[in-house]
Amino acid sequence: MGLRRAAFLLAAVCGVALGQPYPAKPISLVAPSTPGSAPDVLARVVAQKLGQQLASPVIVVNRPGAGTNIGTVSVAQAAPDGYTLLLGSIANTLNPHIMAKVGYRIEDFAPISSVAAAPDVLVVHPSVPAASVAELIALLKAKPGTPAGHAGIGTTPHLSLETFRRAAGVDVTPVPFKGGGEAQQGILGGQVPFMFSTTIGILPRVRSGQLRGLAVSSPRRIAAAPELPTVAESGLPGFDVVAWFGLFAPAGTPRPIVERLSAETRAALAAADVRKRLIDLGAEPLGSTPDEFGAYVQSEFQRWGRLARETGMRIQ
Repeated sequence: MGLRRAAFLLAAVCGVALGQPYPAKPISLVAPSTPGSAPDVLARVVAQKLGQQLASPVIVVNRPGAGTNIGTVSVAQAAPDGYTLLLGSIANTLNPHIMAKVGYRIEDFAPISSVAAAPDVLVVHPSVPAASVAELIALLKAKPGTPAGHAGIGTTPHLSLETFRRAAGVDVTPVPFKGGGEAQQGILGGQVPFMFSTTIGILPRVRSGQLRGLAVSSPRRIAAAPELPTVAESGLPGFDVVAWFGLFAPAGTPRPIVERLSAETRAALAAADVRKRLIDLGAEPLGSTPDEFGAYVQSEFQRWGRLARETGMRIQ
């Protein structure tokens, strides 16, 4: 640990020990993706309620790029004082296995609480003559190399696309964007004809008719869009990719602060208005203790590590 980081930690611990109020200033919640993406939308729902409960603003800061690594690294390097948090995701347990340089380790973070889980939606531009997964697969087999968008390397839409490509036996050209919001603009603008996108943020586009939803990536249909079949029931049995999101602080953040943030986060997620908002977005509200969430993160780290080794997935 560097001298500067150690000094921050000592000051934070002394502050807690002396009973100084926390938080005493606004908290930054880093969403490592673009505005309008699933992490951004989710972060803003949670930040608003969490700020009310803490009686201190929680400000969402977008730091997209490098498959979520830019924003993630910024939190790993931040002072461990409880004033810089990360809305982490499945990408944080996959990227260390598939990228040569990520700039952080899982151990660089203190788990706070799980937040929500959400499947992806397979969507196509309205100009694509496919009304089902089977019809899309037929089109893709007739036109190898068709571009397919996703929200960035290591994101759940990326995993869904790779899983779909293998399961369906189609040859597509992945086109990574800098987050879900940019990916949406890409498909709306005709840069790519289809993609997977997390339910949070994409369902309004489907409901408005801007995009056509074909299926969800979860093993069961979702309450927010029960008319959408699952990919599994659409001809690719066993298809199951679901995003998860959770809050992290830099490693070394005093345990009393972590416990306080965890308790307030769980309370925020239990609030009726927050639950309704998340469910309407197509997400499942979660919430866990730091130890519970930490154990889950470790299990996911092992799971995606095995997949990376078995498939040879690697990105330079």
